[in-house]
This record gives sequence, C-alpha cells and structure tokens, in this order.
Amino acid sequence: MFEAPRQIRSAAVGSGDFAVGLAPLSQIDLAQIRAALWRGRATILYATIGALALAVLLISFTPSQYTAATQILIDPSDLRAVGNDTTQPAQMSDAALMQVESQVNVLTSDTVLRRVVSSEGLDHDPEFARGPSLLNVLMGRDALPGGDTLAALNELKRRVVVKRAERTFVVDVSVTSRDPRKAVRIANAIAQSYLDEQTRVRADAARQVSQSLSARLKELKDGVRDSEEKVEAFKARNNIVNANGQLVTDQEITELNNQVGAARARTAEAKARLDQVETVQRTKNENGAFPEALQSATITALRSQYAEIVRREAEQTATLGGRHPAVIDIEAQADRLKRMIDAEVDRVAVASRTEYESAKASEQMLADNFVALKHTAINTNEAMVGLRELERDAQATRSIYEAFLVRARESGEQEQLDTKNIRVLSKADLPQRRSSPPPNLIVALGAMLLGAAAGTGWVLVRPPAQAGDRRRSVGDALRRTLVAMGCWPAAPRGVPVLAILPAADVSFGLSAVDDPASPFAREMHRVYDELRASHVAPGNPSVLVIAADAEDDSATVALALAAVAAATQRVLLIDADLEHRTLSAIDAEASDAGLVDVAVGRRLLSDVIKLDRETNINLMLFVSPESRRDRRIYDGDLNRAFEQTKRYDLVIVAAIGGGDPGLGFFAGVVDHILLVARAADYDESAAGHFISRLGLDAQKVRGAVLTGAGPA
Repeated sequence: MFEAPRQIRSAAVGSGDFAVGLAPLSQIDLAQIRAALWRGRATILYATIGALALAVLLISFTPSQYTAATQILIDPSDLRAVGNDTTQPAQMSDAALMQVESQVNVLTSDTVLRRVVSSEGLDHDPEFARGPSLLNVLMGRDALPGGDTLAALNELKRRVVVKRAERTFVVDVSVTSRDPRKAVRIANAIAQSYLDEQTRVRADAARQVSQSLSARLKELKDGVRDSEEKVEAFKARNNIVNANGQLVTDQEITELNNQVGAARARTAEAKARLDQVETVQRTKNENGAFPEALQSATITALRSQYAEIVRREAEQTATLGGRHPAVIDIEAQADRLKRMIDAEVDRVAVASRTEYESAKASEQMLADNFVALKHTAINTNEAMVGLRELERDAQATRSIYEAFLVRARESGEQEQLDTKNIRVLSKADLPQRRSSPPPNLIVALGAMLLGAAAGTGWVLVRPPAQAGDRRRSVGDALRRTLVAMGCWPAAPRGVPVLAILPAADVSFGLSAVDDPASPFAREMHRVYDELRASHVAPGNPSVLVIAADAEDDSATVALALAAVAAATQRVLLIDADLEHRTLSAIDAEASDAGLVDVAVGRRLLSDVIKLDRETNINLMLFVSPESRRDRRIYDGDLNRAFEQTKRYDLVIVAAIGGGDPGLGFFAGVVDHILLVARAADYDESAAGHFISRLGLDAQKVRGAVLTGAGPA
C-alpha cells in the first residue's frame, strides 16, 4: 500500500490527479527478474567496478589515522592526610558521578590542553597548526598573534575523545593522529597534564584558603583583645575580683559568716559563765563552788587555807571550848579567808562581765559587717549578669579566632600535601592498526556490495529501453507492486495518497477496523494520524469526506475513519449524502430531524444526535426526510449550528461531490477535506474538474484514499 508522506500538502485548483495503474503481483515472476538482471549484467558489473575504484581512491587519498587511548581512575574520595583512614568515606553515587562527569570536562578544558600543546610543540606541528585558510588569504586577513596555538588547541580538541565507562569512575582518553607514536605521546601528555593541573588547583585552593584565613586572623585577634579588655574594665568598675576561681566577695561572706557564728558562740559561753557567777553571788552558796573558781589558783589556795582553818577551829573548839582566845583567833582567821574568797569571786564576776560585754560587742560588729558585705555581694551579683554577657562574647570571639588560627595552620601545611586520589590505570600503547579508514578488505567488500546493489536497483527500476514500447518493464512492475505493498513511496501528483484500501463494503470495513493488526485498520489509522498531525488550528478538527462518484465507497471510508477515532474520542458523523444516505449503510437509529432543524431553532443539537451503541459513533443527518423548511435558511444559521458540533473531539461529514447542495457549505466550514476515489479507473481530467469545483477551499484537501485496489 502507499506510504503517506510526513507532511500533507494541500491540493491546488487544477492540479493533477492521482491516476494510479497498479501491476498485480501475477505480472512478476522470478524468471522475468532473472532475465532482467542478466540483460543488465553489464550495468551491475560496471557499477560494482566503479564503486570498487572509488573505494581504492578513497583509501589512497585519505590519510590513515591512528588512535591511542589511556585510562585514568578518578576516585571522588580524596586521600586523607590526617586521621586513621587513608581515604574519605564513600560519597552518594549521584554526587560522585556528577563529580567524575565534571572532571571529564576538565580533561578537555583549554587549561589542560594548552599544557599539552606547549609541552608537545603542537603549535609548530603542521598536522595541528595548519596555515591560514585560502579564504583568509584571498581576503587579505593577516594571521593574529597566537593563532598557531589557538589553531593547534582547536584541532587537538577535535581529535580528543573523553568518555567514562558506565557505572565506573574510569575515564578513557583517546587521541587520534596520523602518526601512531605521536598519538601515544599526546594521550600520555594529556593524562600527565591533567594530574599536574589537579595538583596545582588543589594547592592553589589550599593557598587561597590559608591566605584568606591569615588575612582575617589580625582582625579576629584585635576583636579578642577588645572583648577581653571590656571584661577586665567591667570588673574594675564593679569591684569584681576573683581568687582561685571564686569571687573575693563570696569568700569574704563565707569567712565572715563563720566568724559571726563563732562570735555568737563565744558570747553565749561568756553569758553562761556570767550568769553562773551572778547566781553564786546571789545565793551565797559555798564560795568558789563553780568552774571558774575551781580554775582560779588564788581561790583554790584560799579555799585550802579556809578548809585548814575550819578544821583547826573544830579541833580547838572541841578541846578548848568556844570562848577560848585561841578559838576566837581561829574564827577571825576563817572570816578573813572567807571575805578574801568573796572578794576573789567578785573579781571573777567582773572579769566574766567584761568578757561577755566584749564578746557581745564583737558579735555585733561582725553582724554589721556581714550585712554590709551582703549588700555588696547583691550588687556584685547584679553586675555579674553584664559580666557573663561580656565573657560569653569574649569566649565566642576567642573560639572563632582559635578555629581560624588552627585552620590557617592546617591549610598552610596542606599546600605541601597531594591528596588527590587520581591515577593512571594504563598508559597509552602503540596502536597496532589504524582507526580510519576501515581495513582495506572491509572497504572493498562494502564498495562491491554497494555497487552491486546500486546496479541491481537501477536495472530493475529503469524505464523500458524503447521509447515507443508500451509494455511495462519488470522493474516498473516491481516498483508499482512495492508501492501497492507500502514498501516504496508513491510520488504524489497534486494530491498525496494517504491510504490504498481493498475493495470492501461497510460491514467488512467496520469489522476490519476492530482488528488493529489488519492491513485495512493500519491504513485507516494512518489516515487518522495524518489528519491529526496536519491540524494546527485551534479547536477540534472537522473533516469532509467526499467522493466524485457514488460508487467510490465514501460511506465505507467515512464510517471506518469514524470507528477508528471513536475508540479513544467522542466522534460525530454528519450524513450529508442526501441521495444515498451514508447512515443507511449501518443499522442505526434514524432521527426525524437534522442539522437544518438546529439551524432554524426548531430543535436542539442534542435532540437530533443518535448514538450507535455498536460503533460508539454519534450520528446526525444534515437534512432529515421529516425536516420542515418553512423559511429560508441562511449560511449564518448553518454556521452557528455547525459550530455547536465542535464540542465533539472529531466531526466527520460524509458527502458525494456530484450535485450535492451541501457540498459548498461544508467545504467552507470544515478544516480538512479528504477525497475518496477508485484506484483502477479514476482519470486525470475527472480529478482536475472535480478539484476545480471546490474553488478556494481546494487548499483544504489533505489527501486521497484509493479504494478497490485489490480483493478484500
């Protein structure tokens, strides 16, 4: 069958038709083909020899090219100069691959390749640094400074191919040159230049970081000094002094609190002694019968003397009597000792009172000092809020400064370290064979096959040798058969052929469309796809399917096209064939009104459309036998009615070209026109006359569908 062209062209008024004369397959047999080939054996032989000669010339005048390749492993995980591990943890696969892909671009960058141009002297190599072009010489353009280097660089870029093996970090670098040794040198030079460039870039990056950090260190150092000076000035203003990590005020409060407690204990102890002495004085108990008296040596001695006198008094009284002078003298001595003891106790009482008063005064003084120091501590604690804020700011500034200082030292040391994890897996070896052109044997075999094929094709498709011979040659018959089979493109004359269908009725066409694998369905799908592709106007497309003659199967084509589109879209089929009625070809429910009734406002569009459940096609008549035309219908009314049908995804109008009154209207409102014709007997004059009737609407003709090309 015919292969429809990719771009559908509109038919011009008066253009040629599509008179197609197809040779059936029965006109071609193997004997005729063999005979034709034997008659054209000289042509085939000459074509083969000519192609072989061209191949020899190609090999002779085409310089040989050699390709050398080296492999580089680009591991995205750099080596670690410090730490326990020698390499960094593996990165995410996508990020690692992106990094390696970036390095592939670095390999072909100007920086790397300029090193190679300089090291290998390519700017003086005629193979790379070509002279000025003939056009520049004729136009008088002088060579620019550095032009050789730039030319060599551009030529080297063209000859270098860098690609990464799939799912690996291995990069292949290939270089092509006329000299195999030169290709090897350049490939290895590119690898070494890339390694040197990576080392330089990393050292420059570390140096830049170190310099940037060093430039910031002085500012950060001044900031630390200012922060610390603010802290010390604030301490001086608020009398905040630290000793052994603790405020002096806190230490004083603690010590003074202990002193106050001790003073209170001494006061209580002195008060207790005073009370005891005063109790002894008041009660006149045995003199000296209290701890202080017992501790006094004087009172102890007096008490001893007093006890001895009392003993002697008792002895003398018992011996001499109570009125004896000796007894009286002893009593006087006892009274004197007793008074002396009382006097000594009074002295102890005075001392105890003095000690109590002193302890009480000391306690009061310490208590007053403690209260004053406590107020000072409260003020100091309030000032500590601001001090802690200043200290935090100073500490933060100090931490940043220390981090920058450490990082600056590390960066300075990293300038001397090479941490890249890139190495050359295999250096380029001398290529054993050329990379282009292909081997001589392959070129010769290919040229011979191509020449033989070209000669065979020319023998089969060339026209008959005699101009007056009306018989078809074997090649002509074969070409036409291939056209019919869809294996050879048909040369359109005026109207492109979109499809060639066998002779079929409506029922066969609808059943064939249901089978997507059938040739009929494929051809109709091709027509549908070409119509959709050619629709560039806004809105849903509309198609007019017309035939020059009632026998041209327009009903079959229209219904088959509607069935193809109805599989995925909402399709409306308008029957404008007033004589033969396209809708009568299928068993569909007929409506008692048509589009003209909608145009005059007698019926709604939804009332006149019927859905065929079997084909899923919405059907509507242009004029129903029951339609009443009680007034003149203007084109504006029909246009408004037809615009309502654009709610459907595709609108198909089926009509016959011979005298149909609706043809002119529909040809003017639809977007595309599709011609239906018999493949066997449609002649050029009838086609030209038919297309000329369309007037300006002939430009909407998108193609033709030929029917009856063979048995169904």
